[in-house]
Order: sequence, then C-alpha cells, then structure tokens
Amino acid sequence: MRSENEPGGQPRSFIEEARRRQIIAAAVEVISEIGYGNASLARIAKQAGISKGVISYHFDGKDDLMRQLVIQLYVSGAEYMTPLITAVEGWRGKVLTYIESNLDFVDANKRYVAAMTDVVLNLRDTEGKSVFATVEGADEVLGPLADLLREGQREGDFGDFDPVLMAKSIRDVIDGTAGRAITEPDFDVRVYAAHVCRIFDLALTKQGEQ
Repeated sequence: MRSENEPGGQPRSFIEEARRRQIIAAAVEVISEIGYGNASLARIAKQAGISKGVISYHFDGKDDLMRQLVIQLYVSGAEYMTPLITAVEGWRGKVLTYIESNLDFVDANKRYVAAMTDVVLNLRDTEGKSVFATVEGADEVLGPLADLLREGQREGDFGDFDPVLMAKSIRDVIDGTAGRAITEPDFDVRVYAAHVCRIFDLALTKQGEQ
C-alpha cells in the first residue's frame, strides 16, 4: 500500500489522489448496487476498470478502502459546509447554515451517503467492534456544533439550554433526514430542511423573542 506521503515526506501526486478518488467512487457504486458484504475488491476493481492490484497499491485491503470512503465523505462535507458557515454573520445564522448546508450536501450525495451508512454499520475491527459507530466518533462530530451553540449563548444570541443535548438533537435530525433521503425516493430534502430550520430557530431563541 502507498503511505499517506511518498518517501521523504512528499505528498501524493495529483494523479495518485485522482486514482484513489476513482477507486472510492467505484466502491460507492458497488456498495449501492450489491451492499457492503458483497463488495469485494475484485468487484470494485471491475467497476473502476482497473486491476485488483491497483487497488492494493493505493489501499491496504478492503477495510482500509472502506475507512477512506467514510473519511472522504466527511472531508468533502466539511469542505462544502465550512465556507458557507464562516461567511454568515451571527451565531443564529451559523447554526441554521450548519443544518441547511449539511442537508443540502446529503441531498446532493445520496448514493455516497447510503454507501457510507452501510460501511459505518458493518465495518468492524479485529475484535469485532464497530470502527466508526463509537462514542469517540460521535464526540468528534458533536464537538464543533456544541461549540457554536455555546458561543451563541455567551454572546446572548441563544436562550438557556444544554448545548450538548441541543447538538445531539440537531445531529439526530440530520442523520434521520439522511435515512429518509436514502429510503424514500420522493422525499424532498430541501423542503424538510426549511421545516427543520424553523423548528430549531424557535428552540434556540430566547423566551419572549419569538
């Protein structure tokens, strides 16, 4: 397997990075069609139009490829959401943009989200424990959102609530919406996003300011 960097600390070339993304995209298509359990490296290689050896050159087996598939989606989501959140003035706007941009990203990447969900539910380590569905993993996702909520409270923009519990509530709605987007063909994510934002806008606001 190629390491994250070339010998001497040099980063991967553009071509190598493009190849890795091509393999991950092929894995997404295969998982979407036949599920995580049936997604062999041979089948993924066939989907990508490459040899199995090319996958082994870039990834340390199926488990490593599956890990990178999940990580890549989170990275892509952050790359999409962060500039939008940063550009908004005020903590209320930032939190609502967090929700809206997250759901927009889900809406635009349903097949990838479905494949990632399949991997997260099924990928296990050598001890049989879930690789991604862990408390530590959840905290990494919740932390930045809880921080936004705390800052809004410090600035007086939000009412009195537990920021961690509110962050969990927001994430539960986002993850639940992703599930509906995957399983319900006619589910309108954008309409639902507007509905959800109205609800949380009321929940975040100080009493008497509605």
